[in-house]
Amino acid sequence: MSMPLLVFDLMDTVIVDPFYREVPVYLGTSLEELIQVKHPTSWIEFETGLTDEMSFLTRFYREDTGLKLAYPEEFKQIFFSAYRFVDGIETLLATLRANDQKLWVLSNYSNWVLQARELLQLDRFFEGYCVSCDTGHRKPSPGAYRALMASTGAAQHLLIDDRPANVEGALQAGMDAILFTDTDALRRQLHSRGILEG
Repeated sequence: MSMPLLVFDLMDTVIVDPFYREVPVYLGTSLEELIQVKHPTSWIEFETGLTDEMSFLTRFYREDTGLKLAYPEEFKQIFFSAYRFVDGIETLLATLRANDQKLWVLSNYSNWVLQARELLQLDRFFEGYCVSCDTGHRKPSPGAYRALMASTGAAQHLLIDDRPANVEGALQAGMDAILFTDTDALRRQLHSRGILEG
């Protein structure tokens, strides 16, 4: 029985997303208030390579709020300094690699993925990356899954993602998928599929 290629989402599946805790704390606001004033599309444009880092930082807030980031470089470092693994996932990734399981990434993220790769040494685990800033496609767009399948050449893919819409998109694209809730639950699901022993 051939094993599927395991494909991990990054943010809040492998890496804790700093946007939901560290960023509001830094800006002195609540997450709910921040969502009300942030620009509705600038991050998405940054994630899909339609705009560069400086344009994103300049347009972080909606124009009609009159707000601007006081220290854009410092703001950026809030993300980088907060990147950390989701509880237990680093050990699980190491176990999978020790078992010769091939791992890829399919992520909606900006070119800040390069900093995440370096800071957390993600290349220890992942042999390939399919990221929206390079492909121009964000999950659950069908183009995101097509880009992955064209890149890997694998016959079977199993996506592990924390967002139900992305899991559904993978299923519609002909991939298998697991909704990630926490590492222990993922271990049980991989064990039940015969991918992880013990």
